[in-house]
This record gives sequence, C-alpha cells and structure tokens, in this order.
Amino acid sequence: MVITLFVALLVGTATGLVGFWLRQNTKLSSVEVSAWLTLVAGLTLPLLSSEGFLLALICTSVSYVVMSSKQRISSFKEMIVVSVICVLVVYYGQNLLVGVGGRLGTFAALSVLLFASLKKCLKWRDGHVGCNIRG
Repeated sequence: MVITLFVALLVGTATGLVGFWLRQNTKLSSVEVSAWLTLVAGLTLPLLSSEGFLLALICTSVSYVVMSSKQRISSFKEMIVVSVICVLVVYYGQNLLVGVGGRLGTFAALSVLLFASLKKCLKWRDGHVGCNIRG
C-alpha cells in the first residue's frame, strides 16, 4: 500500500485533535500527551502497512506540535491548521535531513513558527487583513 497525502493528512490531523483534546481535558502534561500519542502511533501504524512507519513519524512530529503552549495554539481550529502544516512539512520533507537527530522536532518547530507567522500576518487590523511585521 502506498501512502497517500490524503491518508497522511487524515491521520496527522486526527493525532493533533486527539492530543489537543487530551491536553485540555485530562491532567496529563503536554509532554505526557505527546509521549502517549507517539507510543500508540509507533506501536500500531507500522503494523498496518509498509508505509505505516512514515505515518508514525508524521504522528510523532504532530505530537510535538501538541506540546505548544495554550497561548500559541488555543483552539481546535488552530490545531487543525498547524497539524495540516506539519503533515505537509514531514510528508514533503521526509527525505531531508535524513540521519540527523531532531529532524521531527525541527519539522514541528517550523510548522508552529509558520503558523504563528501566518496568524500574525492575517490578523484583522482596522477592518483590513494585513501583515504587521513590526509587532
């Protein structure tokens, strides 16, 4: 079975939503939520198909996104957007930085930074959507 981008987006976004829900509705810390998501993905997804390993990597990276502060990602809608960005970064960047430690964390950090930048640029200001790069 060849992994499709659609499946990656579905699984990655579901991971982000489950993680966000767990972070909001349980006493688990964001690190514990990430650990559980990674453990479940790593133990189950590689068994489902030959491409399950890539799905597990995507879920692991998305679980790192889930560790973002409540001020950075404050709603399910925002988690969906950041999860989609992260899935796209990992999916299309899977052959980059191969063998380099911290690659998935780097992909997650890039995704959150891109989201934060877009969120700031698209903020309504005086009735207009515009980018205020000065702050």
